Amino acid sequence: ALDKKVKDQREYNAQLLSKMLHLQGNIQVYCRIRPVTISEMQQGAKSVVEALSETEAGCFDERTNKWKSFAFDRTWGPDQSQQRIFQDVEPLALSVVDGYNACIFAYGQTGSGKTFTMEGTPDGNQYGISYRTIQKIFHLLSLRAQQQRAAEMFVGSENSEEPNEQVHFTFSLEIGMLEIYNDEVYDLLSGGTMEEKKEQAKSAGGKASLDVRRNQDGRIEVPGLTKEKVTSINEVMELLKRGNGNRSTAATDMNEHSSRSHMVLIVDVYSGIGESQQNKGTLFLVDLAGSERVRKSKVEGDQLKEAGFINKSLSALGNVMEALDRKASHVPYRDSKLTYLLQDSLGGNSRTMMVVTISPIDASHDESVHALQFATRVRRIQIGAAQRNVTAKNLEETVKALTEEMRSLTRAKERTEGQLMSLKRDNARVQDKLQNLSKSRQQSRSDTKTLEVLKKNNTDMAKRWEKEKASREETVEELDKARKDLRSVQNQLAKSANKLTILEKSLEDKENEMDNLKQKLRQSQNAQSAAAVRSRRDQVLSTRAPNSKPAAARLKASAAKQPEPVEPAADPQSETHEVRSKVLALLEKYDSGKVDRIDIIMEKFKGKESLLLDKMTQRYEGQSANSAPAQTVTNRNELAMQRHQERMRRIREKKANG
Repeated sequence: ALDKKVKDQREYNAQLLSKMLHLQGNIQVYCRIRPVTISEMQQGAKSVVEALSETEAGCFDERTNKWKSFAFDRTWGPDQSQQRIFQDVEPLALSVVDGYNACIFAYGQTGSGKTFTMEGTPDGNQYGISYRTIQKIFHLLSLRAQQQRAAEMFVGSENSEEPNEQVHFTFSLEIGMLEIYNDEVYDLLSGGTMEEKKEQAKSAGGKASLDVRRNQDGRIEVPGLTKEKVTSINEVMELLKRGNGNRSTAATDMNEHSSRSHMVLIVDVYSGIGESQQNKGTLFLVDLAGSERVRKSKVEGDQLKEAGFINKSLSALGNVMEALDRKASHVPYRDSKLTYLLQDSLGGNSRTMMVVTISPIDASHDESVHALQFATRVRRIQIGAAQRNVTAKNLEETVKALTEEMRSLTRAKERTEGQLMSLKRDNARVQDKLQNLSKSRQQSRSDTKTLEVLKKNNTDMAKRWEKEKASREETVEELDKARKDLRSVQNQLAKSANKLTILEKSLEDKENEMDNLKQKLRQSQNAQSAAAVRSRRDQVLSTRAPNSKPAAARLKASAAKQPEPVEPAADPQSETHEVRSKVLALLEKYDSGKVDRIDIIMEKFKGKESLLLDKMTQRYEGQSANSAPAQTVTNRNELAMQRHQERMRRIREKKANG
């Protein structure tokens, strides 16, 4: 029982809110949830959108496992029929008979049931809002004409100056039909398809599309749009059939019969009693093209281009709604032909209703949530109460209208006074609470002072903390900088260490190579000396005289004549000077042309002066020995012995110094 009371109270509050928004002139937003199709059930689709009540729709998010509700003026579930939907739309749609402008447009993603809601199908009498509205307008106007004729029969023509003059109730309807395709306006009743119109316009040197302009009265109109008068619902059906045949449609993965353009049905209603009072009301019935995601619809070529223009125009509509919701000083109506055409309906003198159609399956969850959020934002838009379009010549009718308006204002005033009384009571309760709070504040002044002291201390501590924080941050920055410098120095040091290791290794290799070369040089020198000794010995044996002494005796004699080993010189400079003087003496004696190059020769053999002396002595003394055969053997043996002793002396000096 309590749940039922809560539910009834919520519905009553929703009705009151809807009436208040209607009085304020807000856009009425109705939500329709289409049923899940058989093919979707076979594919395993789940329903995630449901009608929670007559004014509330709920959407289930499987990712968060939660329901989210959205409030509207009316919510139609999948079980609602076309007739039931028209009963809710009927009051606003039929207000055009009384001279009001009205607009009903369907919004939603592709395949959510917009075209079915607006146009319907003749199968099973499933006509949509457009057909039923025009049919009801004909019925209502015919009924008023019959009532007027009946009133004339009873009352007569007493107020007429001419007894024979009769005043009748007259009415007429004009219907125009256009589509906005790729942000261009095309007439659907002028005959021929769009391609034929483009070819005719190209041959005539013009364009097939129409312009949207503002007339002298300040209203938006489409110059050149075909408007035909109709006198019965059958003629209306023929016009709708002809216009829908020229409309652009295509098949996509999301919808087998996807509308590729926005269709606008314009119904002008003229009614009145003679010339005393003429009412003109205009009804816009708009079937918007569905928003779609290309990755789901998988359109290509021209259909991809159409999808781009459709989404662009719907984005422009969203921008207009957002600007109206924010009450912005500038509303971007001119960003799209669609918003510019609907400017009077969205922000002018009109009663406007939006029917948002929802696809309940889980695959369309994101698009459904977007449409519900957009519809919720539109419901907040307040465009003001619409005014009748009346050209009144009869003062009594004007007075009646003003009286009725005054009565409605009086009722609104009474309701406002009731709300004001409730607000006053609420104000009295708030004042009592404020007095109690002031008393408690007076009692807690000491606490307030303590709090002020604590706040001051807290502020001082916060300032000190900020200073310490700043100093710490500076220290941290300096430390980071020092660490960076240390890293760079360490990197450089590591590179230098690597280079040093490489150089040490190469130096060690060079030293090893040098030692090997020195060893090879010593071996070569020893081998050369041994070869020279053998050569000289062979030469001595070959040049021996027949009457010479036996070889053993000569060897003993030469051994006896060998000089004693010479002691090594103490000073290296004196030794170098002595070698230089000996080499110079040899050059002056044997090769005077090289005396001037003595300095170059000494510099070349620096550190190897004894080797130079040996080579010079061997070279020049060997030439002179050929000229004195008698002394050759003795001199050569002596020289060889001297050179050997000299080499042994140097070796001993190196060992002693090393």
